Amino acid sequence: MYLLGASLTNVDAEQEASEMLQALAPRGRKLHWRELGDRGRAEAAGLLPALGIRHVVVIAAPLRPDVKQERARGVCFERLMWELAEREVDQVTFESRSAAQDRTDRRRIDGLRGRRLIPHSLRADWVPGPTQPLLWSPDLLLGVVGTARASAGPLPAELATLVTEIRLDL
Repeated sequence: MYLLGASLTNVDAEQEASEMLQALAPRGRKLHWRELGDRGRAEAAGLLPALGIRHVVVIAAPLRPDVKQERARGVCFERLMWELAEREVDQVTFESRSAAQDRTDRRRIDGLRGRRLIPHSLRADWVPGPTQPLLWSPDLLLGVVGTARASAGPLPAELATLVTEIRLDL
């Protein structure tokens, strides 16, 4: 299973959401689902609905053994960008990975623009994760969704209404 998601924030609500996320983060570090224990995960999952942010998650599942992770990311990335364009999002901020991976994502965006699947007006930036607390929201959400889907369980009811899931077969 490969998941890629976005949290759709309103400019007016960004500061408050950032502060709420920072309050849960370890001092001087980013809030990351994988590094949280059970208690931290429960707190983070409880915080997500309070942020009042809508989310879009693209899930590639099941993932065939011959499909590499970057291929799955590419397919999910293209679908996510199309979904965001359909929602008239005008700015997307990605967590920077490596320079080579960021270049690959930029090429994907150029390809989507060239095929007219997303508008040229849709801007994309890459920033280091620790510098932008709003990037922690999709990470936490994907942790909650991934945990629920791996166990075939439901999302918490208060969060489910804020999440749009798109499933892809790979």
